[in-house]
Amino acid sequence: MTEFDFLSVLVSIIFGLALTHLLSGQFRFVYQRRMTETHLLYTGWVFMVLVLNWWMLFTWHDYQGWTFEAFLLIVLWATSFYVLSIALYPPEEIAPEGEPFNYFWFFCAVLGTLVADTAWTAMRGKLFTPWYYLPFVLHYAVLAILAARIKTRQFRRLVAWWFLLSVVAWSLGVRRFL
Repeated sequence: MTEFDFLSVLVSIIFGLALTHLLSGQFRFVYQRRMTETHLLYTGWVFMVLVLNWWMLFTWHDYQGWTFEAFLLIVLWATSFYVLSIALYPPEEIAPEGEPFNYFWFFCAVLGTLVADTAWTAMRGKLFTPWYYLPFVLHYAVLAILAARIKTRQFRRLVAWWFLLSVVAWSLGVRRFL
């Protein structure tokens, strides 16, 4: 078993737990009639981000400089995606039924995930390859900060649509053709 194989098992478990939590949370909200369009859009975005980054883990298969620091960063990177799922669908003890959803913690988790992803990409030496990666990540950070501060439903709905459409375009088009 290579170092990558060893690490990919743990990361796959973390991503699998995040995906399981995301899907069970979505169906819990649907069942409780708490699902809104905005929440569904953010769910789609987190789903796409999880699947995309799980796929991107494979880029480490030929990495030769394994250290504990690299291992720890990748585990923290993967854990940030689990936290993102938890922030979008918090346990019932934290967000009891009937209370409106608090997006503040979700946007904090988005920022944490963006920081972890940027560090992960920098460690791999790909921070500026392609050149548009960093501006793409930074635009998510700016939108998350704005959405945390501008608490109107319309603005958060617009941001949710943009998050989902942009990550689909990034995953299926931009990364492949530019």
